[in-house]
Amino acid sequence: MVHAPLRMMVAGDRSSVGKSTISLGLLVALLDAGFLPHEVAYIKPATQCVSSTLVARFCEEQGIACEHIGPVVYYRGFTRQQLDNPSEHNALVAQCSEAVDRISTGKRITVIDGVGYPSVGSVVGCSSADLAVACAAPVLLVGKPGVGDAVDSFNLCARYFEAQAVPVLGSIFNRLSPSGFYSLDTCRRYLRKYMAGSRPRQRVYGMLPTHETLGTLGAEEACGLSFERPKARQRRPAPPSAAHCRPVHACARHACGERACLLRGVQVPPSAGPMTEQDRAAVAALSALFREHVDVKQLLADLEGATARPSEWAADLAQYPTGAGG
Repeated sequence: MVHAPLRMMVAGDRSSVGKSTISLGLLVALLDAGFLPHEVAYIKPATQCVSSTLVARFCEEQGIACEHIGPVVYYRGFTRQQLDNPSEHNALVAQCSEAVDRISTGKRITVIDGVGYPSVGSVVGCSSADLAVACAAPVLLVGKPGVGDAVDSFNLCARYFEAQAVPVLGSIFNRLSPSGFYSLDTCRRYLRKYMAGSRPRQRVYGMLPTHETLGTLGAEEACGLSFERPKARQRRPAPPSAAHCRPVHACARHACGERACLLRGVQVPPSAGPMTEQDRAAVAALSALFREHVDVKQLLADLEGATARPSEWAADLAQYPTGAGG
C-alpha cells in the first residue's frame, strides 16, 4: 500500500539498456496492481530522443499524465551552446525539477525516466544524479545480463548516485538468455548472492528474459540525437466540459474522457500518436513478464521506505585517508 506521493528515477548503466522498457513495464504493472491512471505520471525530463515512443503512446491511450520530451533536450550542439553560456547551467536542473513537480501534482507515484548512463548531462550540471537530488527521487537501476560485468556495472552506476546520497533501491536486470552459461536462472542465483552478501540494502527485483515481441523497443531506445528541439504544441484553453477536472499534460486525459488542456504557460511536446497492434502485443508481453519475473510489491515497499527514511539507504563509503602523502 502506497501511503504518500512517491517518485522513482529509472536509470541504467548505458544508453539502450532498457530504461524506457522497464519504465513502461512499471507503468503497466502499477495499473495491474490497482493504481488508477490519474494517480500515475511518467516524465523524461532530459532526453536525447524527440520521436514518439511506446511509453508515450501507452500513456496517451490509458490517460496517464506524461511528458516524454521534457524541458531539456540534448540536441546536436547543445553542449557547446551551454559551455559558451555557463550562466544557464543552473537553470537546467531547475527546469527539470519544476516539470517533475508540475506533473506529479495530485499523483500517487511518478516514474522519472533517466537519460543514457548516470553521468550523461554532467558536462552542463544536469546529470541523472543531479536530477534525482533535485526531485528527491530514489533510483532503480536497469542492469545488463551476466554476473561479473553486471555487478561491476551496477556498482559503477550506484556509486555515482551514492556519492550524492541518493538512495539506490536495487536493480531489474534486463534481456537475459533463458539458457546457456549466462542463463537467467544462473544469473539470478549469483546476482542475488552478491547483493545479499555485499549490498544487503539493495535488492534484485527481477530478471527479465529476452522476448522477440519486445525487439522493436530496442530500436526506440537507440534513438539518435536530434538536430534541434521539436516545436511545442500550441496552447489552448480547457474545454468547458472538463472544467471540473484537474488539468494535466497534453498526453493525459481528463477523468471525464475529454482531451486534457495544456497547462497555461507550459510548453508540451507533440502527441505521440495512437498505439498499433504491434504496440499492444509488446505491452501484453511486458505485462506478462513483469507479473512472472518482477517483485513490484517489494519495489514499492522499498521505494516508500527510501522516500520516508533516505538516510537508511545511504552508502557507507570508504574514504581516502586524510593523512596520506604527508
